[in-house]
Amino acid sequence: MGVEEEFLLLDPDGAVAPEASAVVRHTGGDDRIKPEYMAYQVETATSVCTGLDELRQELTGLRLIAARAADRAGVHLVASGSPPFRAGPIDALTDGDRYRRLAHLFPEATRAGATCGCHVHIGVPDRELAAAVLTRIRPWLPALLALTVNSPVADAGDTGWSSHRYRTQLCWPTFRPPGVWASAARYDAEVRSHVASGAALDASGIYFLARLSSRYPTIEVRVADTGLSVDDTLLFAGVTRALIGTLIEDVRQRMKVVPAPDARVSADLLSVARGGGRMGKDVARLLAKITPQLDGSGDTGEVYAGVERLRREGTGAERQRRLWRQHGPTGGFVAALAAETTPALALHA
Repeated sequence: MGVEEEFLLLDPDGAVAPEASAVVRHTGGDDRIKPEYMAYQVETATSVCTGLDELRQELTGLRLIAARAADRAGVHLVASGSPPFRAGPIDALTDGDRYRRLAHLFPEATRAGATCGCHVHIGVPDRELAAAVLTRIRPWLPALLALTVNSPVADAGDTGWSSHRYRTQLCWPTFRPPGVWASAARYDAEVRSHVASGAALDASGIYFLARLSSRYPTIEVRVADTGLSVDDTLLFAGVTRALIGTLIEDVRQRMKVVPAPDARVSADLLSVARGGGRMGKDVARLLAKITPQLDGSGDTGEVYAGVERLRREGTGAERQRRLWRQHGPTGGFVAALAAETTPALALHA
């Protein structure tokens, strides 16, 4: 498995800070940290990991490097699905031909500003098997989103949504659950159709909530807001790996599947994004589904402890709301988000 995390760069007063190039320079050439679509975003990418302990080390190390580089550039590294304040050049693109073409094709989505997600890659070299898993993952996407909502604040106020990022990303034509495809060839045909119609720039610009990666032999699950903490991201990765492993076994055992209707999956996702309180029911079903796989990988304790932490302390969205009530639209809120983002070790570096 591997994980990509997207982060905001914010001035101390909360305005977006288009300093991604400077931040990347301050990392000393670490190619695991790169600018993203907007110039006030950076993305980190772990190497391929086989265990959650290894993944935790990588996630922690990358956040430390990126946070220190941001500090040298005079900005905060913040893990939030949406910018909490609109002030600043919200549509400031990172320089690059591909990004300019995206902005030209999708001006409405670009004007809406950047959002930050967490993308988990799980290795599945057999593309036919991976395509079958995509059909089966559809009804579980709302539970994955329920675990990872982390964008309640935007435009200097509480939006009432748990994932304002989800709402914003609907501006992109292919930001939707994967379809029901009988084969990898059918999946590829769907991708070509979207590109030909102008709904996507290319295969990398297909933003299905779970997709076959265009670069790696992986299933890439993209439904999540970026994790407020390393623990949040680690939980998402552990659950996602166990779920995909479980669904692979379902395919191999030829378990019958009745594809979840598009309308129901989309409605459930929207309910979670709005803060529909589905955490208990959906996550309990998900845990029951994946526990044998967790037992087999030795991840049961880590994942169950992570879910219990969310029940006790709240999702990223709930924790953000507490900070908002405490600090309001001030630099204190931004500093508090940055402190949640960066592992505690950074405070003593």
